[in-house]
This record gives sequence, structure tokens and C-alpha cells, in this order.
Amino acid sequence: MRRRWISIVAKMREKHPCPKCGVRAVKRVSVGVWVCRKCGFKFSGGAYLPSTKVGEAVAKKVKG
Repeated sequence: MRRRWISIVAKMREKHPCPKCGVRAVKRVSVGVWVCRKCGFKFSGGAYLPSTKVGEAVAKKVKG
């Protein structure tokens, strides 16, 4: 259980790519709220990662 939590927290604290500008500067502000430190773009995402598997699947369906 502790190992799983450590891996989740390590992934959460990484810098993630911004969906708007593409720079790896996205950090978590609070649960589900992410902000890019370069362009200031604020968006909602998963609790521990900016994008979830369900969200990615929905985005693919919407694009066609």
C-alpha cells in the first residue's frame, strides 16, 4: 500500500506538459486543479494527474 502511494505522489509531483503551450510547467494547485507556470493556463483534470484515462478516451471520441 505504501509503495503504491509513493508511486502516485511521485507522478503527481512531476512537471507535466501544458495542453495549451506544450511546455513542461504544469503543477497541481489543489485536488483536480492544475496550472501552467509559464502561460498561466488553469484547467481541471484528475486528482493526481492532469489527464485521466477516461478523459483521454472521451477526447478521442469527440475528435472522431
